[in-house]
Amino acid sequence: MLIIICTQLSCSKDYVLESNMEETFYVRNGGSDMPVFVRGNGESNKILLLLHGGPGDTSVSYLNSAYSQQLHTHYAVAYYDQRQQGNSHGHFDPEENSLSQIVEDTHDVVKALQYRYGGDIEIYLWGHSWGGAVGTAYLQTADYQSEISGFIEVSGGYDFDFINQAVISKLTSQAEIELAQGNHIEFWKEVVDYIADLDVNNLTTEQSLDLNRYAGQIERDELIDDLYVIPSTEAFSEINDKVTNPLSVTFNAISIFTQEYLIDELLSISLSENLNLITVPTLLIWGHYDFKVPVELGQFAYNNIGSEDKTFHIYPHAGHTTMRYDADRFVNDVREFLE
Repeated sequence: MLIIICTQLSCSKDYVLESNMEETFYVRNGGSDMPVFVRGNGESNKILLLLHGGPGDTSVSYLNSAYSQQLHTHYAVAYYDQRQQGNSHGHFDPEENSLSQIVEDTHDVVKALQYRYGGDIEIYLWGHSWGGAVGTAYLQTADYQSEISGFIEVSGGYDFDFINQAVISKLTSQAEIELAQGNHIEFWKEVVDYIADLDVNNLTTEQSLDLNRYAGQIERDELIDDLYVIPSTEAFSEINDKVTNPLSVTFNAISIFTQEYLIDELLSISLSENLNLITVPTLLIWGHYDFKVPVELGQFAYNNIGSEDKTFHIYPHAGHTTMRYDADRFVNDVREFLE
C-alpha cells in the first residue's frame, strides 16, 4: 500500500537533479518491486547505476562504503537491489529469476532514471563481480547499450568456466609461495590437496562453490599480508546510512541459494564470445590478489571488448572488492574516466 501511495503521489511531483540527492523509489517489473536509492551530486548530470555482486547481495553494502561517499561529491549513484536480493520484494514465479530477467529489470531501471530525471542524463553501468556479468549481458542485449554512456566493470564474473580455471591456477601458484614462506601452512596445504583431487576439466557444482569458498576465505581471514598494505587513508572506513530492511536482506540472501536453477545458471555463465559487441567506453578495474575472479578475466575483457575507448587498471594491493582496498585511487580513476 505504501508503494502504491508513493507512486500516486509521485505523479504530481517534479524530480530534479540536485547537488545532494537522497531519494528512494521502486521499479516494479514482473511482480518484483526493486528499490533504487539515489545518492550524491545529481547536478553533474551523470548517474552511476550500481549492479551489485552476488547473486544474493545488496547494493546498500556499497552505499555505506568510503569510495561511494567520495563519489557522491562528484556524481549521483543509483543503488539498485536486483529481484529477490537485498531490499527487493514482491510476488513472482521464482523460475523467472534468471540473468535474462535481471537484464530486463535493469533496462527498466535505466528507463525509470531517464523518465524521472530527464532523457539527457548520462548513465554509466557500474558492475561488480556478479554485477559485472549483469552489465556484460545487458550491453550484449538488443540495442540497450545505446542508452548507456559507459561501463565500469570491477572484477566482473562474466564467464564461470574461465573463472574456475583461473582460480585453480591462482590458488596453486599462491599456495607455492605461501608454503615456501611458512605462512598459514594448514590452510594452503588443504587447498593444494583439494585441487590435486579435482578433475579440473569436469568440475561439479559443489566443487565450483568450494573453490569460490577458498578464494573468499583468503580475504575474509586476511591470509595474505600484502592485501592489507592500504595505500588509501579512506580504505575500509564506512558511513552509516540506514536504508536496509534486515528482514528482507536476510530472507533474500538465504532464499536465493535454495533456487538450484539460478545457481546452475550462474555457474554456467559464458559471455566471452560476444565481448566484441560492447562498444561503449569501458573502464576495467581488478585486484592483483583477486582469487574469486582472477585478473586474467580483466585482461581478456580488455583484449576483446569492442570499444575503442577502454582502460584497464590492476591494483597491486587489492582483492575481489577492488575499490574497497584503495578508495582514493578508485575514485580518481572513475573521475578520469567520466571526465
